[in-house]
Amino acid sequence: MSTGRNAVCAAGLAFFLLAGCSPKPASMEGEAVIKAEYTQGQIMVIAATERNRYQNVYTSQLWQVQADAEGNTFEEVLKDQMGRFLVELATVDQMAEEQEMELTGQEKDAVNALSQEYYSGLSQGDLDYMDVSLDEVEELYLMYYRADKLAEELTRDQDLEVSDAEAKVIDVLQIQLETREEAEEVLAEAQAEGADFAALGARYSGDSQISRSMEWSEDMDALGQAAFSLEQDEVSGIVEQDGAYYILKCSNAYDQEATAERKELLAREKKSQAFRALYEPYAAEHQVVLAPDVWDSVDFAQGEGCTTDNFFSLYRSYFP
Repeated sequence: MSTGRNAVCAAGLAFFLLAGCSPKPASMEGEAVIKAEYTQGQIMVIAATERNRYQNVYTSQLWQVQADAEGNTFEEVLKDQMGRFLVELATVDQMAEEQEMELTGQEKDAVNALSQEYYSGLSQGDLDYMDVSLDEVEELYLMYYRADKLAEELTRDQDLEVSDAEAKVIDVLQIQLETREEAEEVLAEAQAEGADFAALGARYSGDSQISRSMEWSEDMDALGQAAFSLEQDEVSGIVEQDGAYYILKCSNAYDQEATAERKELLAREKKSQAFRALYEPYAAEHQVVLAPDVWDSVDFAQGEGCTTDNFFSLYRSYFP
């Protein structure tokens, strides 16, 4: 089970603009300190969501697993990530307040409907663990929506387009061989009329994973460059990389579904980068902090009946 700090950061929290492994803010002596105003119930909503998102996959055994070189447990690392998320969310909300960001009546109604659906879906075990009210849930969703809206408005005029070519995903079959002599023999078989490339891979490849999905990038290695130069069902020549020899066949020259998903992901990343360029100078001048005892009453070993993990995913179903 992979439970290191990178695993936590890779999954991140769901605030698509700011989530991830941002460095801890430097100490800013002399700057005004703004205390993030969250209720304990709101803290527990975020804590329960992330706790259950991992626990539902890895079981509760992971919380005391050492997660980094400093000896921190997985629970401690995840709480640190959640703390950074909450600080960033409060900082963006402060930005929105200073810019007099207002929500329309329609937007407020939509957030209210979202809050009602989330809250009505909580079990008694969820409520016992989180001890949160509907009003607290709605205020947290409003805060999240304001941050989302601010980021949208501040990056609206920037070039955030992602082309199909930039996001392109293809599928290839790959045979890995140890020597060029062997590769030349297998290539001759692969180029023969009616050759079954997958069967050749199963017979000869030193890597049992024959089918691979590949993403286009500007800095592709030799294998990537060779793969993306192929037409549908075309077989490559011999590609040498890292002391091994490869033969490729393009099994899908354009994975439409995977390309669309990657295009959406790259667009979100571009938006995140564009907004961070505006957020970071502001955050450098406005030190937002959580209460020092914010996690004291949050125990991941408790709340056996709490399984809710859809706070963020439900939001995205309302506001894609």
